[in-house]
Amino acid sequence: MNSVSIRPAVSDDLEQILAIEKVSYPEPWGSDHFIEEFKKPFARTLVLTDDETDSIVVGYIVYWLQAEGVSLLNVCVNPKWRTLGFSKMLMHAMINEAVREEIPRIVLEVRESNTEAIALYQRIGFKTIHERKGFYHDGETALVMEIKTSEIQTMVQ
Repeated sequence: MNSVSIRPAVSDDLEQILAIEKVSYPEPWGSDHFIEEFKKPFARTLVLTDDETDSIVVGYIVYWLQAEGVSLLNVCVNPKWRTLGFSKMLMHAMINEAVREEIPRIVLEVRESNTEAIALYQRIGFKTIHERKGFYHDGETALVMEIKTSEIQTMVQ
């Protein structure tokens, strides 16, 4: 894949999003969950697609953009394209929007066992501010991480 771009997700992307979701998470979201996010005026679902056809979904990000803060709900890249910086590209798109909109902070929850994601978030500048014991259905703890947008230099794609 030579080059990729980020754009808002459309319903035609859902099948590929669900396929990535299913192979990536122990408790994957279903189609209803994504469809509900598509409908919320404060929710953003972006996809990273190939520039050649704009039809191959490489990854996606879902977040809520609200005045008090951005909440990252989901970010995922197809396993065959991981380690190429695509998750970071998606995160930077979200961060840039938060900075442009002057939203004070971004928060997320991540499984404490998801060391790859935690490392990515820490490299970007997120810090763990809290633990939620037993947060996930299987009893795993969630780390709550935050970055203040005032501490971010605008990231250019």
